[in-house]
Amino acid sequence: MLGRARNGAADSRRAAVVKAPADVEGLAARHDSERAAWDESIYYYAGGLSVKDAVFDEALVDITRKLAAAPDEADPAALGLPPELASTLKLAAPVYRAVWWPRHSRANAARRNDLQAFVDQHGAAAVKRLTTVYQARWPARPRTIDLVAYSNWSGAYSTGGGLIVFASTNEEISGALGLETLLHESSHQWDEEIEGRLKAIGATQGKPVPGGLSHAMIFYTSGAIVSELIPGHVPYADKSGIWTRGANPTLKPLLDRYWRPYIRGSGTFEEAAAKLVEAR
Repeated sequence: MLGRARNGAADSRRAAVVKAPADVEGLAARHDSERAAWDESIYYYAGGLSVKDAVFDEALVDITRKLAAAPDEADPAALGLPPELASTLKLAAPVYRAVWWPRHSRANAARRNDLQAFVDQHGAAAVKRLTTVYQARWPARPRTIDLVAYSNWSGAYSTGGGLIVFASTNEEISGALGLETLLHESSHQWDEEIEGRLKAIGATQGKPVPGGLSHAMIFYTSGAIVSELIPGHVPYADKSGIWTRGANPTLKPLLDRYWRPYIRGSGTFEEAAAKLVEAR
């Protein structure tokens, strides 16, 4: 995100990452050579990787998966990364470990404990409800959750291969909202399947599927499930204004009318989805 901030990317001003450029406590006390190495590393990212999409750029997704799977002491040159990136990581790593790692590792540990407590108490029930709603099978292979200080503008994202990248410094997704975020990001594993089912329904009606419908269903469903399990929970989409943006102001009333009864046990997936497509 430092590269995106240096480039002036609009999403670098989002709440989940806006504090990253100011997170420099301890850097001024380092040797000039270390500060120069750090600045050179940001320059490298700003000119390449930082302009890519962390979710949809396949090359960047592959890099992220390799780094998430590597032990802390791994030599970047041995991970199958692009040579210039490996060299940059070796340049930046000693500075990061000296300046940022102590406080970031504490933030990661605190967020891990926070998430684990909610998963231990509600995870099994949440997965059962989610798979029932989507009529899908939970994979036998566990998903990998990579805790980092700053992930991307949304605070968390998921990629192919079962990886979820989750920001430990973003308080907007702490507590029960953290559980909801894990449920939300896990739901993206079925994107192709759900979108295919929606398109098939639309084809029978001779109508296109509303743009953003499958993602709106994920927001709605994950928030509703956590609200069932944790009384008083305010879903992320409600709390953060998701329903006021893009196509969501139109989709939200339809989800209330047709999707909510299905989540609560009335009718079938196909019946509820057909009503959503037809009404739009």
